[in-house]
Amino acid sequence: MPKPKSERVEPFAVAGVGDVLPELQAQVKTRERRLARWKKERRPKATYDLPLAMMEAVKAAADREQVAQSDIVAYALAEWLDKYAAGEVDLSEHKRPSRNLRYSLSLELPGEWEQSK
Repeated sequence: MPKPKSERVEPFAVAGVGDVLPELQAQVKTRERRLARWKKERRPKATYDLPLAMMEAVKAAADREQVAQSDIVAYALAEWLDKYAAGEVDLSEHKRPSRNLRYSLSLELPGEWEQSK
């Protein structure tokens, strides 16, 4: 259950500081606004376990295309997800029993990628 949000207390009032320079108050408020905007704009991210050879191939492709590595991965994943949604991907032949207690199956990577794990 999420904790209820606590009410923001003005630090200068709690500290007993009477007349704080208006410039200092403005700096503190500006920092608070920037922090709030940064938190609001932050988007979710994910981390995945990939073979080293695959990470190196992504880096090489990103360098060659002069784009971010995350752009390469997002593009490749978008194409795969489109094919998967269209029923063009069959994972059944790549499923193997898993040693992970959380999942009963795992996917064996195709070709050279499996060997590089």
